[in-house]
Amino acid sequence: MKHNVVRFVQYRLYDGKRIEASNAMMALLAGAQLASHLLKLTEGSDKLLTDVFPRVPHIERFNLTTEAAQGILIDADTHLGAMSVPYSLALHEDYLKTCLDLLGRGGCCTTRQAETAKAQRASQHAGIETATGGKFHPDGLAQVDTLRLMRNCIIHDGGRADGGLVKAVTAWTPSTEAAWVKLTKRTLRHLQVGDRVQFGHGELLLSLAVTKSLAREANLLLQTALPRPLWAQLVLEDIRLTEPQFKGDSVQVLRKARGLARFHYRPLKLTDSELSAAISSHWPI
Repeated sequence: MKHNVVRFVQYRLYDGKRIEASNAMMALLAGAQLASHLLKLTEGSDKLLTDVFPRVPHIERFNLTTEAAQGILIDADTHLGAMSVPYSLALHEDYLKTCLDLLGRGGCCTTRQAETAKAQRASQHAGIETATGGKFHPDGLAQVDTLRLMRNCIIHDGGRADGGLVKAVTAWTPSTEAAWVKLTKRTLRHLQVGDRVQFGHGELLLSLAVTKSLAREANLLLQTALPRPLWAQLVLEDIRLTEPQFKGDSVQVLRKARGLARFHYRPLKLTDSELSAAISSHWPI
């Protein structure tokens, strides 16, 4: 699917942040396990970490015996998941706001409709579907909605499942549950109100995978929904944002726009006449 994606500048920024966040999250998970394995070398010691590793920055804030520290690090993925999954969702929700802004600019929905969908995180995907006439994969929507409700329980309900989360899980289809279990290695099917909600390595992997997939689906929906003149205009805005010092005449701008369109906007197959029309109307931006 990657070659079908239009990599407009906001999408590239989102994708870069997503990859950076993913790498950082995996590094933290791996680092906790590496540290745990390292501490096995000190098993049985009653020395504190500051005595064993005095040159490690901030080690005094984790001033435990090596055995106690190892126990914490072994279970670190639960805490890292609780911090990382909300971050992954936040990046995705910010990208969806960009999509809704573009749909508003393209006349696919009113400014008020776009702003309403942007403000209500639970309705962002639905707002894009309404504006484009397309559909997201239902399993992906159910998974990201479940993750969002789990996040809300962590933030607002002391980490306990509420009725909204239980209702969402009860409505899972077999395919949604199968896709969830494939990555998390566990199901939420028997979750009850008041049960402890936990994020782990599996939920983190799921959040990264499902938001990546839904972001690409949103990209495909934009491709057919947005007017082609707007896409041509976005190519020019791309030039201005990435090369603010560029000053060229219409011929030079067309040459640069053509190259950019072929590289980042290939699926649209924008023509020279479409780019020239945008240059005549919108350059300089």
